[in-house]
Amino acid sequence: MLTTVATYWGNRLPRPEGGACVVVEALHQDIRVIMRNLVVANAIRCVVPSHLVVVTGTDEQWSETLWQDFDVEHVRSLAGAFGASDVLNVHELAGSCGPSDVLTVHGLAGAAGVPGVFGALGPAGGHAGGAARLRPAGSGDAPARRPVPPIDPGLLRRFVDATMCRLNLVPRLPPAAAADPAYLARHARGAAFSAFYDALFDAVTPVAFVTSHVDYDQWGLAVESAMRRDVPVVHVQSTGSLKAYTLFPEKRTGQVSYRAELTRQIGDYFERAVWPNRDILRASAELVTWRAKGNLGRPSWWRAGAFAAAELRNEVERDQLRAHALRRLGFGPDRPVVTVFNHAVSDALGTNVEVFDDLARWFEETAEYAAADTAANWVFLDHPSQFRYDSTGFFEQVAERYAGHSHMVFRPSVAISKNMLWSLTDLGVTVRGSVSNELPAFGIPVIQAGWSEWSSCGLSFVAEDRPSYWRLLETSVEKAAKGQPILGEEQRERARLWLWFYRCATDVTSPLVPAWDTGAGNELLRTLFINMSHVESDGDPLFSSVVRMWERRDPFLTRFDLLSPDALASATFPLRSS
Repeated sequence: MLTTVATYWGNRLPRPEGGACVVVEALHQDIRVIMRNLVVANAIRCVVPSHLVVVTGTDEQWSETLWQDFDVEHVRSLAGAFGASDVLNVHELAGSCGPSDVLTVHGLAGAAGVPGVFGALGPAGGHAGGAARLRPAGSGDAPARRPVPPIDPGLLRRFVDATMCRLNLVPRLPPAAAADPAYLARHARGAAFSAFYDALFDAVTPVAFVTSHVDYDQWGLAVESAMRRDVPVVHVQSTGSLKAYTLFPEKRTGQVSYRAELTRQIGDYFERAVWPNRDILRASAELVTWRAKGNLGRPSWWRAGAFAAAELRNEVERDQLRAHALRRLGFGPDRPVVTVFNHAVSDALGTNVEVFDDLARWFEETAEYAAADTAANWVFLDHPSQFRYDSTGFFEQVAERYAGHSHMVFRPSVAISKNMLWSLTDLGVTVRGSVSNELPAFGIPVIQAGWSEWSSCGLSFVAEDRPSYWRLLETSVEKAAKGQPILGEEQRERARLWLWFYRCATDVTSPLVPAWDTGAGNELLRTLFINMSHVESDGDPLFSSVVRMWERRDPFLTRFDLLSPDALASATFPLRSS
Protein backbone atom coordinates (compact mmCIF):
# COMPACT_ATOMS: atom_id res chain seq x y z
CA MET A 1 0.00 0.00 0.00
CA LEU A 2 2.73 2.47 0.94
CA THR A 3 4.66 1.62 -2.21
CA THR A 4 1.57 2.30 -4.31
CA VAL A 5 1.02 5.67 -2.62
CA ALA A 6 4.68 6.66 -3.02
CA THR A 7 4.67 5.65 -6.69
CA TYR A 8 1.49 7.59 -7.41
CA TRP A 9 2.64 10.86 -5.85
CA GLY A 10 6.30 10.47 -6.77
CA ASN A 11 5.40 10.72 -10.47
CA ARG A 12 3.01 13.66 -10.15
CA LEU A 13 4.46 16.23 -7.78
CA PRO A 14 6.61 19.02 -9.25
CA ARG A 15 10.09 19.40 -7.80
CA PRO A 16 10.11 22.00 -5.01
CA GLU A 17 12.62 24.82 -4.91
CA GLY A 18 13.88 26.79 -1.93
CA GLY A 19 12.21 26.65 1.43
CA ALA A 20 8.57 26.72 0.27
CA CYS A 21 6.58 24.26 2.44
CA VAL A 22 3.07 23.03 2.93
CA VAL A 23 2.76 22.19 6.61
CA VAL A 24 0.19 19.53 7.46
CA GLU A 25 -0.86 18.07 10.79
CA ALA A 26 -1.32 14.36 11.47
CA LEU A 27 -2.46 14.65 15.07
CA HIS A 28 -5.44 12.31 14.85
CA GLN A 29 -5.41 8.52 15.11
CA ASP A 30 -7.98 7.94 12.32
CA ILE A 31 -6.17 7.12 9.06
CA ARG A 32 -9.02 8.74 7.09
CA VAL A 33 -8.32 12.06 8.77
CA ILE A 34 -4.58 11.90 8.13
CA MET A 35 -4.93 10.76 4.51
CA ARG A 36 -7.41 13.50 3.67
CA ASN A 37 -5.01 16.10 5.01
CA LEU A 38 -2.12 14.63 3.04
CA VAL A 39 -4.11 14.37 -0.20
CA VAL A 40 -5.22 18.01 0.00
CA ALA A 41 -1.68 19.10 0.91
CA ASN A 42 -0.25 17.31 -2.13
CA ALA A 43 -2.91 18.80 -4.39
CA ILE A 44 -1.78 22.23 -3.21
CA ARG A 45 1.82 21.23 -3.91
CA CYS A 46 0.77 20.53 -7.48
CA VAL A 47 -0.28 24.18 -7.71
CA VAL A 48 2.64 25.64 -5.75
CA PRO A 49 5.81 23.46 -5.92
CA SER A 50 6.86 23.00 -2.31
CA HIS A 51 8.13 20.62 0.32
CA LEU A 52 5.80 18.72 2.65
CA VAL A 53 6.34 18.99 6.41
CA VAL A 54 4.16 16.88 8.71
CA VAL A 55 3.63 17.45 12.44
CA THR A 56 2.36 14.56 14.55
CA GLY A 57 2.46 13.08 18.03
CA THR A 58 0.26 12.76 21.08
CA ASP A 59 0.51 12.93 24.84
CA GLU A 60 -0.89 11.00 27.76
CA GLN A 61 -3.95 13.20 28.26
CA TRP A 62 -5.05 13.13 24.61
CA SER A 63 -4.47 9.37 24.50
CA GLU A 64 -6.48 8.74 27.66
CA THR A 65 -9.44 10.83 26.51
CA LEU A 66 -9.73 10.11 22.79
CA TRP A 67 -7.24 7.69 21.28
CA GLN A 68 -7.11 3.93 21.37
CA ASP A 69 -4.04 3.31 19.20
CA PHE A 70 -2.01 6.32 18.11
CA ASP A 71 1.15 5.03 16.42
CA VAL A 72 3.63 7.76 15.49
CA GLU A 73 5.78 5.35 13.47
CA HIS A 74 2.80 4.46 11.28
CA VAL A 75 2.25 8.17 10.70
CA ARG A 76 5.91 8.57 9.71
CA SER A 77 5.61 5.75 7.18
CA LEU A 78 2.40 7.11 5.69
CA ALA A 79 3.73 10.68 5.52
CA GLY A 80 6.89 9.44 3.83
CA ALA A 81 4.84 7.66 1.18
CA PHE A 82 3.08 10.97 0.45
CA GLY A 83 6.48 12.59 -0.06
CA ALA A 84 7.07 14.29 3.30
CA SER A 85 10.54 15.75 3.73
CA ASP A 86 10.17 16.00 7.49
CA VAL A 87 7.92 14.46 10.14
CA LEU A 88 8.10 16.37 13.40
CA ASN A 89 6.77 15.08 16.71
CA VAL A 90 5.37 18.29 18.13
CA HIS A 91 4.41 16.67 21.45
CA GLU A 92 7.90 15.30 21.95
CA LEU A 93 9.50 18.62 21.09
CA ALA A 94 7.07 20.67 23.18
CA GLY A 95 7.60 18.31 26.09
CA SER A 96 11.40 18.56 25.97
CA CYS A 97 11.59 22.35 25.61
CA GLY A 98 10.18 25.15 27.66
CA PRO A 99 8.13 27.83 25.90
CA SER A 100 11.05 30.27 26.02
CA ASP A 101 13.45 27.84 24.33
CA VAL A 102 14.18 27.94 20.61
CA LEU A 103 13.52 24.49 19.23
CA THR A 104 15.83 22.25 17.28
CA VAL A 105 14.42 19.90 14.68
CA HIS A 106 16.20 17.02 12.99
CA GLY A 107 15.48 16.52 9.28
CA LEU A 108 14.03 13.08 8.62
CA ALA A 109 14.53 11.42 5.25
CA GLY A 110 11.45 10.86 3.10
CA ALA A 111 10.52 7.54 1.57
CA ALA A 112 12.65 8.21 -1.52
CA GLY A 113 15.66 9.41 0.45
CA VAL A 114 14.91 13.11 -0.08
CA PRO A 115 16.91 15.11 2.45
CA GLY A 116 14.97 16.88 5.15
CA VAL A 117 14.06 20.54 4.89
CA PHE A 118 15.55 21.21 8.30
CA GLY A 119 19.17 20.95 9.37
CA ALA A 120 20.10 18.90 12.41
CA LEU A 121 21.62 21.28 14.94
CA GLY A 122 21.25 18.97 17.87
CA PRO A 123 20.32 15.37 18.72
CA ALA A 124 17.67 13.81 16.50
CA GLY A 125 14.29 15.05 17.62
CA GLY A 126 15.92 16.69 20.60
CA HIS A 127 17.03 20.06 21.76
CA ALA A 128 20.54 21.47 22.01
CA GLY A 129 20.90 23.51 25.12
CA GLY A 130 18.23 26.05 24.25
CA ALA A 131 20.55 28.01 21.98
CA ALA A 132 19.80 26.38 18.62
CA ARG A 133 17.37 27.57 15.96
CA LEU A 134 14.79 25.87 13.83
CA ARG A 135 15.90 26.60 10.26
CA PRO A 136 15.88 25.17 6.75
CA ALA A 137 18.76 22.84 5.90
CA GLY A 138 21.63 24.58 4.16
CA SER A 139 19.97 28.00 4.25
CA GLY A 140 21.88 29.71 6.99
CA ASP A 141 19.68 31.71 9.31
CA ALA A 142 15.90 31.73 8.89
CA PRO A 143 14.62 34.04 6.12
CA ALA A 144 14.14 37.64 7.19
CA ARG A 145 10.48 38.61 7.60
CA ARG A 146 8.49 41.17 9.48
CA PRO A 147 8.64 40.38 13.21
CA VAL A 148 5.51 38.68 14.52
CA PRO A 149 4.77 39.04 18.23
CA PRO A 150 4.03 35.92 20.27
CA ILE A 151 0.49 34.83 21.00
CA ASP A 152 -1.67 37.11 23.12
CA PRO A 153 -1.76 35.68 26.67
CA GLY A 154 -5.56 35.95 26.85
CA LEU A 155 -5.98 34.04 23.59
CA LEU A 156 -3.54 31.35 24.77
CA ARG A 157 -5.53 31.02 27.98
CA ARG A 158 -8.78 30.53 26.02
CA PHE A 159 -7.20 27.69 24.03
CA VAL A 160 -5.90 26.11 27.22
CA ASP A 161 -9.25 26.43 28.98
CA ALA A 162 -11.11 24.84 26.06
CA THR A 163 -8.55 22.02 25.91
CA MET A 164 -8.82 21.33 29.64
CA CYS A 165 -12.60 21.16 29.40
CA ARG A 166 -12.37 18.73 26.48
CA LEU A 167 -9.72 16.50 28.06
CA ASN A 168 -11.51 16.40 31.42
CA LEU A 169 -14.99 16.07 29.84
CA VAL A 170 -16.42 18.98 31.83
CA PRO A 171 -18.72 21.85 30.75
CA ARG A 172 -16.56 24.51 32.40
CA LEU A 173 -13.50 24.83 34.62
CA PRO A 174 -13.91 25.42 38.37
CA PRO A 175 -13.10 28.91 39.69
CA ALA A 176 -9.80 27.80 41.22
CA ALA A 177 -8.60 25.96 38.12
CA ALA A 178 -5.86 28.48 37.31
CA ALA A 179 -3.97 27.46 40.47
CA ASP A 180 -4.27 23.72 39.86
CA PRO A 181 -0.94 22.02 38.99
CA ALA A 182 -2.56 20.09 36.14
CA TYR A 183 -3.87 23.32 34.65
CA LEU A 184 -0.50 25.03 35.00
CA ALA A 185 1.19 22.08 33.29
CA ARG A 186 -1.31 22.23 30.40
CA HIS A 187 -0.81 25.97 30.12
CA ALA A 188 2.96 25.52 29.91
CA ARG A 189 2.47 22.86 27.27
CA GLY A 190 0.19 25.17 25.29
CA ALA A 191 2.82 27.90 25.43
CA ALA A 192 5.40 25.39 24.17
CA PHE A 193 3.09 24.34 21.32
CA SER A 194 2.66 27.96 20.31
CA ALA A 195 6.41 28.62 20.45
CA PHE A 196 7.08 25.54 18.33
CA TYR A 197 4.56 26.51 15.67
CA ASP A 198 5.91 30.07 15.62
CA ALA A 199 9.42 28.73 15.07
CA LEU A 200 8.25 26.28 12.41
CA PHE A 201 6.39 28.84 10.30
CA ASP A 202 9.26 31.33 10.67
CA ALA A 203 11.85 28.77 9.55
CA VAL A 204 10.32 28.10 6.14
CA THR A 205 8.37 29.87 3.43
CA PRO A 206 4.91 28.56 4.37
CA VAL A 207 2.54 28.02 1.44
CA ALA A 208 -0.34 26.72 3.57
CA PHE A 209 -1.20 24.97 6.79
CA VAL A 210 -3.54 21.98 6.30
CA THR A 211 -5.41 20.71 9.33
CA SER A 212 -8.34 18.53 10.35
CA HIS A 213 -9.21 20.68 13.38
CA VAL A 214 -8.96 24.35 14.28
CA ASP A 215 -9.67 23.96 18.01
CA TYR A 216 -7.78 23.01 21.19
CA ASP A 217 -4.09 23.39 21.91
CA GLN A 218 -2.35 20.96 19.55
CA TRP A 219 -4.39 22.06 16.48
CA GLY A 220 -5.78 25.48 17.31
CA LEU A 221 -2.48 27.02 18.36
CA ALA A 222 -1.00 26.00 15.00
CA VAL A 223 -3.93 27.68 13.23
CA GLU A 224 -3.50 30.79 15.33
CA SER A 225 0.25 30.91 14.65
CA ALA A 226 -0.33 30.53 10.91
CA MET A 227 -2.98 33.26 10.91
CA ARG A 228 -0.64 35.70 12.66
CA ARG A 229 1.83 35.08 9.83
CA ASP A 230 -0.74 35.47 7.05
CA VAL A 231 -0.48 31.81 6.05
CA PRO A 232 -3.56 30.29 4.31
CA VAL A 233 -5.21 27.74 6.60
CA VAL A 234 -7.06 24.81 5.00
CA HIS A 235 -9.54 23.00 7.25
CA VAL A 236 -10.26 19.52 5.85
CA GLN A 237 -13.55 18.01 7.03
CA SER A 238 -14.17 14.50 8.37
CA THR A 239 -17.31 13.81 6.37
CA GLY A 240 -18.68 13.07 2.91
CA SER A 241 -16.37 12.69 -0.07
CA LEU A 242 -13.91 15.55 0.30
CA LYS A 243 -14.74 18.87 1.91
CA ALA A 244 -12.32 21.61 2.89
CA TYR A 245 -12.63 25.23 3.96
CA THR A 246 -9.80 27.72 3.45
CA LEU A 247 -9.12 31.07 5.07
CA PHE A 248 -6.86 33.21 2.90
CA PRO A 249 -5.18 36.05 4.79
CA GLU A 250 -6.22 38.77 2.33
CA LYS A 251 -9.88 37.79 2.84
CA ARG A 252 -9.86 38.23 6.62
CA THR A 253 -12.04 40.99 8.06
CA GLY A 254 -10.97 41.00 11.71
CA GLN A 255 -13.49 38.52 13.14
CA VAL A 256 -12.74 36.91 16.49
CA SER A 257 -11.68 33.50 15.19
CA TYR A 258 -11.02 31.29 12.18
CA ARG A 259 -14.56 29.92 12.32
CA ALA A 260 -16.11 33.37 12.58
CA GLU A 261 -14.16 34.57 9.55
CA LEU A 262 -15.45 31.63 7.50
CA THR A 263 -19.04 32.14 8.65
CA ARG A 264 -19.03 35.61 7.09
CA GLN A 265 -17.24 34.49 3.93
CA ILE A 266 -19.54 31.52 3.38
CA GLY A 267 -22.56 33.80 3.77
CA ASP A 268 -21.17 36.29 1.26
CA TYR A 269 -20.46 33.53 -1.26
CA PHE A 270 -23.92 32.03 -0.76
CA GLU A 271 -25.50 35.40 -1.55
CA ARG A 272 -23.30 35.85 -4.61
CA ALA A 273 -23.31 32.38 -6.17
CA VAL A 274 -26.15 30.26 -4.79
CA TRP A 275 -29.21 32.37 -3.99
CA PRO A 276 -29.26 34.25 -7.34
CA ASN A 277 -29.24 30.86 -9.14
CA ARG A 278 -32.06 29.32 -7.11
CA ASP A 279 -34.22 28.72 -10.18
CA ILE A 280 -31.45 26.62 -11.74
CA LEU A 281 -30.75 24.80 -8.49
CA ARG A 282 -34.28 24.23 -7.20
CA ALA A 283 -34.72 20.72 -8.61
CA SER A 284 -31.38 19.59 -7.22
CA ALA A 285 -32.10 21.18 -3.85
CA GLU A 286 -35.43 19.37 -3.64
CA LEU A 287 -33.76 16.06 -4.46
CA VAL A 288 -31.04 16.54 -1.84
CA THR A 289 -33.64 17.54 0.75
CA TRP A 290 -35.70 14.44 -0.01
CA ARG A 291 -32.59 12.28 0.41
CA ALA A 292 -31.71 14.08 3.64
CA LYS A 293 -34.90 12.72 5.24
CA GLY A 294 -33.18 9.39 5.62
CA ASN A 295 -29.52 10.22 5.13
CA LEU A 296 -27.28 9.14 8.00
CA GLY A 297 -24.30 11.30 7.11
CA ARG A 298 -23.59 14.79 8.34
CA PRO A 299 -25.23 17.18 8.89
CA SER A 300 -27.70 14.54 10.14
CA TRP A 301 -25.08 12.77 12.25
CA TRP A 302 -26.84 13.76 15.48
CA ARG A 303 -29.67 11.37 14.51
CA ALA A 304 -27.39 8.54 13.39
CA GLY A 305 -28.92 5.11 13.39
CA ALA A 306 -31.79 3.16 11.83
CA PHE A 307 -34.35 5.53 13.38
CA ALA A 308 -33.03 8.58 11.50
CA ALA A 309 -35.45 8.54 8.57
CA ALA A 310 -38.36 11.00 8.52
CA GLU A 311 -41.07 9.16 6.59
CA LEU A 312 -43.88 11.72 6.91
CA ARG A 313 -45.38 12.64 3.55
CA ASN A 314 -47.90 15.38 4.34
CA GLU A 315 -49.45 17.54 7.07
CA VAL A 316 -52.23 15.03 7.77
CA GLU A 317 -49.70 12.35 8.73
CA ARG A 318 -47.75 14.89 10.74
CA ASP A 319 -50.86 15.94 12.71
CA GLN A 320 -51.79 12.34 13.43
CA LEU A 321 -48.36 11.51 14.80
CA ARG A 322 -48.23 14.83 16.65
CA ALA A 323 -51.37 13.98 18.60
CA HIS A 324 -49.86 10.65 19.61
CA ALA A 325 -46.55 12.26 20.60
CA LEU A 326 -48.21 14.93 22.74
CA ARG A 327 -50.14 12.26 24.67
CA ARG A 328 -47.01 10.17 25.09
CA LEU A 329 -45.08 13.08 26.60
CA GLY A 330 -48.00 14.24 28.74
CA PHE A 331 -48.47 17.53 26.90
CA GLY A 332 -51.78 19.20 26.18
CA PRO A 333 -52.65 19.92 22.55
CA ASP A 334 -53.32 23.62 23.07
CA ARG A 335 -49.72 24.83 23.32
CA PRO A 336 -46.85 24.91 20.82
CA VAL A 337 -43.79 22.73 21.36
CA VAL A 338 -40.29 24.20 21.60
CA THR A 339 -37.45 21.68 21.24
CA VAL A 340 -34.06 22.67 22.70
CA PHE A 341 -31.11 20.71 21.34
CA ASN A 342 -28.32 20.49 23.90
CA HIS A 343 -24.83 20.57 22.42
CA ALA A 344 -21.83 18.45 23.42
CA VAL A 345 -20.95 20.60 26.40
CA SER A 346 -17.14 20.49 26.21
CA ASP A 347 -16.91 20.67 22.42
CA ALA A 348 -14.60 23.38 21.04
CA LEU A 349 -15.62 26.05 23.52
CA GLY A 350 -15.24 29.65 22.39
CA THR A 351 -14.19 28.94 18.81
CA ASN A 352 -17.01 30.88 17.13
CA VAL A 353 -19.30 33.74 18.12
CA GLU A 354 -21.61 32.73 20.97
CA VAL A 355 -23.81 34.93 23.11
CA PHE A 356 -23.39 32.95 26.35
CA ASP A 357 -20.22 32.31 28.33
CA ASP A 358 -20.25 28.62 27.46
CA LEU A 359 -22.55 25.94 26.08
CA ALA A 360 -23.65 24.82 29.54
CA ARG A 361 -24.62 28.34 30.58
CA TRP A 362 -26.81 28.69 27.48
CA PHE A 363 -28.59 25.43 28.25
CA GLU A 364 -29.08 26.22 31.94
CA GLU A 365 -30.46 29.70 31.33
CA THR A 366 -32.74 28.49 28.55
CA ALA A 367 -34.16 25.84 30.91
CA GLU A 368 -34.68 28.52 33.55
CA TYR A 369 -36.51 30.67 30.99
CA ALA A 370 -38.68 27.72 29.93
CA ALA A 371 -39.68 27.00 33.53
CA ALA A 372 -41.38 30.39 33.70
CA ASP A 373 -42.87 30.22 30.20
CA THR A 374 -45.97 28.05 30.44
CA ALA A 375 -47.30 29.34 27.10
CA ALA A 376 -45.40 26.50 25.42
CA ASN A 377 -44.46 22.88 25.98
CA TRP A 378 -40.68 22.43 26.13
CA VAL A 379 -38.67 19.38 25.08
CA PHE A 380 -34.98 19.32 26.00
CA LEU A 381 -32.89 16.76 24.11
CA ASP A 382 -29.36 15.75 25.03
CA HIS A 383 -26.65 15.29 22.44
CA PRO A 384 -26.41 11.62 21.37
CA SER A 385 -22.62 11.60 21.81
CA GLN A 386 -22.63 13.43 25.15
CA PHE A 387 -20.88 10.50 26.87
CA ARG A 388 -17.79 11.41 24.85
CA TYR A 389 -17.87 15.01 26.09
CA ASP A 390 -19.22 15.02 29.63
CA SER A 391 -18.29 13.09 32.75
CA THR A 392 -20.34 15.21 35.19
CA GLY A 393 -23.93 14.23 34.39
CA PHE A 394 -24.69 17.82 33.44
CA PHE A 395 -27.86 17.10 31.43
CA GLU A 396 -29.30 14.86 34.14
CA GLN A 397 -28.59 17.52 36.80
CA VAL A 398 -30.47 20.18 34.85
CA ALA A 399 -33.33 17.77 34.20
CA GLU A 400 -33.61 17.00 37.92
CA ARG A 401 -34.03 20.70 38.77
CA TYR A 402 -37.21 20.89 36.70
CA ALA A 403 -38.66 17.45 37.35
CA GLY A 404 -41.84 18.98 38.76
CA HIS A 405 -42.65 21.13 35.71
CA SER A 406 -45.25 19.31 33.64
CA HIS A 407 -44.66 21.51 30.58
CA MET A 408 -40.96 20.53 30.45
CA VAL A 409 -39.61 17.15 29.33
CA PHE A 410 -35.96 16.07 29.24
CA ARG A 411 -34.97 13.12 27.08
CA PRO A 412 -31.89 11.57 25.45
CA SER A 413 -31.90 12.41 21.77
CA VAL A 414 -32.22 8.80 20.67
CA ALA A 415 -35.34 8.31 22.84
CA ILE A 416 -37.48 10.26 20.35
CA SER A 417 -37.66 9.15 16.74
CA LYS A 418 -37.09 11.58 13.91
CA ASN A 419 -40.72 11.11 12.80
CA MET A 420 -41.98 12.08 16.23
CA LEU A 421 -39.52 14.93 16.62
CA TRP A 422 -40.46 16.47 13.27
CA SER A 423 -44.16 16.14 14.15
CA LEU A 424 -43.81 17.67 17.61
CA THR A 425 -41.50 20.60 17.03
CA ASP A 426 -42.96 24.01 16.25
CA LEU A 427 -39.74 25.84 17.11
CA GLY A 428 -36.17 24.55 17.44
CA VAL A 429 -33.52 26.16 19.64
CA THR A 430 -29.78 25.48 19.51
CA VAL A 431 -26.38 27.17 19.64
CA ARG A 432 -24.54 26.03 16.52
CA GLY A 433 -25.85 22.54 15.81
CA SER A 434 -26.77 21.14 12.41
CA VAL A 435 -30.47 21.15 13.30
CA SER A 436 -30.38 24.88 12.56
CA ASN A 437 -29.94 24.12 8.85
CA GLU A 438 -31.87 20.85 8.68
CA LEU A 439 -35.12 21.79 10.44
CA PRO A 440 -35.79 24.94 8.38
CA ALA A 441 -35.49 22.84 5.22
CA PHE A 442 -38.59 20.99 6.43
CA GLY A 443 -40.45 24.13 7.45
CA ILE A 444 -39.51 24.24 11.16
CA PRO A 445 -38.01 27.56 12.38
CA VAL A 446 -34.84 27.54 14.49
CA ILE A 447 -33.29 30.11 16.84
CA GLN A 448 -29.50 30.08 17.28
CA ALA A 449 -27.63 31.46 20.28
CA GLY A 450 -24.35 31.30 18.37
CA TRP A 451 -22.75 31.13 14.96
CA SER A 452 -22.20 28.08 12.80
CA GLU A 453 -20.71 27.96 9.31
CA TRP A 454 -24.13 28.60 7.68
CA SER A 455 -25.35 31.30 10.07
CA SER A 456 -24.93 34.11 7.53
CA CYS A 457 -26.96 32.33 4.84
CA GLY A 458 -30.40 33.40 6.09
CA LEU A 459 -31.69 29.98 7.17
CA SER A 460 -32.30 30.52 10.88
CA PHE A 461 -32.85 33.31 13.39
CA VAL A 462 -29.40 34.14 14.80
CA ALA A 463 -29.29 36.09 18.06
CA GLU A 464 -26.84 39.00 18.17
CA ASP A 465 -26.64 39.03 21.98
CA ARG A 466 -28.50 37.77 25.02
CA PRO A 467 -31.31 40.37 24.95
CA SER A 468 -32.00 39.56 21.29
CA TYR A 469 -31.98 35.82 22.10
CA TRP A 470 -34.66 36.26 24.76
CA ARG A 471 -36.68 38.53 22.44
CA LEU A 472 -36.51 35.95 19.66
CA LEU A 473 -37.75 33.26 22.04
CA GLU A 474 -40.58 35.41 23.36
CA THR A 475 -41.87 36.62 19.99
CA SER A 476 -41.53 33.20 18.35
CA VAL A 477 -43.47 31.43 21.12
CA GLU A 478 -46.17 34.10 20.92
CA LYS A 479 -46.53 33.60 17.17
CA ALA A 480 -46.58 29.83 17.49
CA ALA A 481 -49.25 30.01 20.20
CA LYS A 482 -51.43 32.11 17.89
CA GLY A 483 -50.83 29.80 14.95
CA GLN A 484 -48.94 32.50 13.06
CA PRO A 485 -46.07 31.54 10.73
CA ILE A 486 -42.53 32.07 12.01
CA LEU A 487 -40.40 30.71 9.20
CA GLY A 488 -40.70 32.49 5.87
CA GLU A 489 -40.85 30.65 2.57
CA GLU A 490 -37.55 32.24 1.57
CA GLN A 491 -35.84 30.83 4.66
CA ARG A 492 -37.15 27.39 3.83
CA GLU A 493 -35.81 27.61 0.28
CA ARG A 494 -32.48 28.94 1.53
CA ALA A 495 -32.21 25.99 3.92
CA ARG A 496 -32.85 23.53 1.09
CA LEU A 497 -30.28 25.29 -1.05
CA TRP A 498 -27.83 25.02 1.83
CA LEU A 499 -28.35 21.25 2.01
CA TRP A 500 -27.53 21.09 -1.70
CA PHE A 501 -24.57 23.42 -1.23
CA TYR A 502 -23.17 21.39 1.68
CA ARG A 503 -23.84 17.87 0.43
CA CYS A 504 -23.18 18.44 -3.28
CA ALA A 505 -21.56 21.68 -4.43
CA THR A 506 -18.81 21.75 -1.79
CA ASP A 507 -18.36 17.97 -1.58
CA VAL A 508 -15.70 16.95 -4.12
CA THR A 509 -15.63 13.37 -5.34
CA SER A 510 -12.18 11.95 -6.05
CA PRO A 511 -10.82 8.40 -6.42
CA LEU A 512 -8.02 9.46 -4.07
CA VAL A 513 -10.44 10.02 -1.18
CA PRO A 514 -12.88 7.15 -0.51
CA ALA A 515 -16.14 8.38 1.04
CA TRP A 516 -16.00 8.79 4.81
CA ASP A 517 -18.51 5.99 5.37
CA THR A 518 -16.09 3.54 3.73
CA GLY A 519 -14.58 3.34 7.21
CA ALA A 520 -10.98 3.17 8.39
CA GLY A 521 -10.29 -0.52 7.84
CA ASN A 522 -9.27 -2.85 5.04
CA GLU A 523 -12.07 -1.69 2.74
CA LEU A 524 -10.57 1.79 2.74
CA LEU A 525 -7.08 0.54 1.99
CA ARG A 526 -8.27 -1.85 -0.71
CA THR A 527 -10.32 0.87 -2.42
CA LEU A 528 -7.44 3.32 -2.33
CA PHE A 529 -4.97 0.70 -3.56
CA ILE A 530 -7.16 -0.07 -6.59
CA ASN A 531 -7.81 3.58 -7.41
CA MET A 532 -4.18 4.62 -7.11
CA SER A 533 -3.09 1.66 -9.22
CA HIS A 534 -5.58 2.08 -12.06
CA VAL A 535 -7.18 5.57 -12.09
CA GLU A 536 -5.11 8.33 -13.69
CA SER A 537 -5.05 11.84 -12.29
CA ASP A 538 -6.18 13.55 -15.49
CA GLY A 539 -9.72 14.78 -15.00
CA ASP A 540 -9.71 14.11 -11.26
CA PRO A 541 -11.99 16.82 -9.77
CA LEU A 542 -9.64 17.10 -6.79
CA PHE A 543 -6.97 18.90 -8.78
CA SER A 544 -9.24 21.24 -10.73
CA SER A 545 -11.15 22.17 -7.56
CA VAL A 546 -7.94 22.96 -5.66
CA VAL A 547 -6.67 25.07 -8.57
CA ARG A 548 -9.98 26.94 -8.71
CA MET A 549 -9.98 27.56 -4.97
CA TRP A 550 -6.35 28.66 -4.92
CA GLU A 551 -6.53 31.00 -7.90
CA ARG A 552 -9.85 32.59 -6.94
CA ARG A 553 -9.11 32.54 -3.20
CA ASP A 554 -12.49 30.95 -2.55
CA PRO A 555 -13.28 29.88 1.02
CA PHE A 556 -13.89 26.22 0.07
CA LEU A 557 -13.44 23.51 -2.51
CA THR A 558 -16.25 23.22 -5.05
CA ARG A 559 -17.23 20.26 -7.23
CA PHE A 560 -17.79 22.57 -10.22
CA ASP A 561 -17.74 26.28 -11.03
CA LEU A 562 -20.54 27.80 -8.97
CA LEU A 563 -19.99 31.26 -10.43
CA SER A 564 -20.96 30.12 -13.92
CA PRO A 565 -24.72 29.70 -14.55
CA ASP A 566 -23.90 27.56 -17.59
CA ALA A 567 -21.74 25.25 -15.48
CA LEU A 568 -24.50 25.01 -12.87
CA ALA A 569 -27.15 24.23 -15.45
CA SER A 570 -25.06 21.47 -17.05
CA ALA A 571 -23.87 19.91 -13.78
CA THR A 572 -27.01 19.91 -11.64
CA PHE A 573 -29.83 17.41 -11.53
CA PRO A 574 -32.44 18.03 -14.27
CA LEU A 575 -36.14 18.38 -13.63
CA ARG A 576 -37.95 15.05 -13.82
CA SER A 577 -40.31 14.78 -16.79
CA SER A 578 -44.04 14.59 -16.11
